Amino acid sequence: MIWRFAKKEFLLNIMTFKFAVGTTLCVLLTAVFVPILGKAYQERLKVYNENITYNERELGKVTVYKNITPMIYRPPSVLAVFSEGLEKQLGNSATIEYDKVPEITGAAANHYLSIFSVFDVSLIFKIVISVLALLVAYDAISGEREHGTLRLMLSGTAARYQVLLGKLVAGLMVLVVPVTIAFILGWLILLFFPMVELAGTDWIRFGLMFIASLVFIATIYNLGLLFSCLARRSAISLVLGLFMWIIFAVVIPNGSAHLATQIIPAGSEDAMNEQIRLLQQDLRDESWKAFEASGRKSMSGRQQVSDVSGGGFGHGYVRSCTAATWHNNTLRYSFEVPFQIKYANKYAEVKDNYLRDLFEQTALANRLSRFSPVSLYENIMSTLAGTDMASFRQFIEAVKPYRNDIIEYMRSHTDNFSSPTFWTPCTKEEIETRPKGDTASPLELGDLPRFTYQSDLVGSLRRAIPDLAFLIFGNVLFFAMTFVAFLRYDVR
Repeated sequence: MIWRFAKKEFLLNIMTFKFAVGTTLCVLLTAVFVPILGKAYQERLKVYNENITYNERELGKVTVYKNITPMIYRPPSVLAVFSEGLEKQLGNSATIEYDKVPEITGAAANHYLSIFSVFDVSLIFKIVISVLALLVAYDAISGEREHGTLRLMLSGTAARYQVLLGKLVAGLMVLVVPVTIAFILGWLILLFFPMVELAGTDWIRFGLMFIASLVFIATIYNLGLLFSCLARRSAISLVLGLFMWIIFAVVIPNGSAHLATQIIPAGSEDAMNEQIRLLQQDLRDESWKAFEASGRKSMSGRQQVSDVSGGGFGHGYVRSCTAATWHNNTLRYSFEVPFQIKYANKYAEVKDNYLRDLFEQTALANRLSRFSPVSLYENIMSTLAGTDMASFRQFIEAVKPYRNDIIEYMRSHTDNFSSPTFWTPCTKEEIETRPKGDTASPLELGDLPRFTYQSDLVGSLRRAIPDLAFLIFGNVLFFAMTFVAFLRYDVR
């Protein structure tokens, strides 16, 4: 009996004008967006490969250890085509320097304020197909009552739960069609781009995105079905459904972001800069006191230095200088660099404390917005695509230990930064007699630690599963409320 109702409803719905328009619009938007986003991904991938090549080329030019400042790049996500998230809003690179700690760049919070500013496949589901789900569901019960067919169906042997389940199955079967077409069309178009390569984890993420999209659409359909069981007229149920859609898609996400900023106010950027200024003064004082305690001669008098460009990464190196400058530079770096490393970590702590409030704001906004199926779906898609805030923070957290590896590499090859090779490729004898224009040979960096980064699928699943669970819970809750409302529905 359930299948009989479902089959009838399915055939009726796929022949309606709203289904034809919704599906056609979904296909057209996918056909327009995906090539544009695919080309943008291809350009980002091209730039990424060029940056990697440039980085290796500059490493081959390094002549002194202090010039080892490689750029680390985060590979672009191919799944950004389906959910761009923060892919274009946050930085994808970090510079490794001994006196600075890599940090994330870009906006750290309140990215909900531009909820519909990014054009991707998930936007099609958030707007077009979710509205189509409401249009399919709004008159499923109230429309039958207005036409007098609901009383006729229930006057026979069919139970109410059979009618409702038949409506549910039929609606989901109808909505699966445009969702499946959009995903298949999107991947087919994407695969035509020559630089696109899909790893095994990408297919897993893609499958989970498809499942999350089905759950999201089912949730919106159950919401529309609920209003259809609560209202006696289909026009009222449609108005209620669209009103709640606006609440879920606009009011809750933006309201959650605003409320989060009120609950967790961000620290003052001026106060952060003042703390860093005081730490810089402490650095100068501490390094000078340590130098005086050593009983060595003054480090002043750095003059008559000849710098030569071409030392890698836009840096130069000292080709010639006086004996006094040689002595002063050797002492200066041996004392200053360890303190610079120490205080760079302190600067990072101050900045982390400032950014922590912004990250906590974003985390609180995420928790508050879980009342909205639209926000849950957006979070799931960006998490699976690797374009959420946590993915970018994960990249930066992976870069920080690599900076420590580079520092230890410099330390071990320069006798704790006291060797002249840290700042010049010349010996003491050569630096005073080296001919003008003579260039130094690059360092042998075959044992230099290399940075490797790969998006963590397990971590993405851990972040996505709670939101997916909430979305499933909302789905079940809406259907349970629909079931209770239909049992009490007056068919007259």
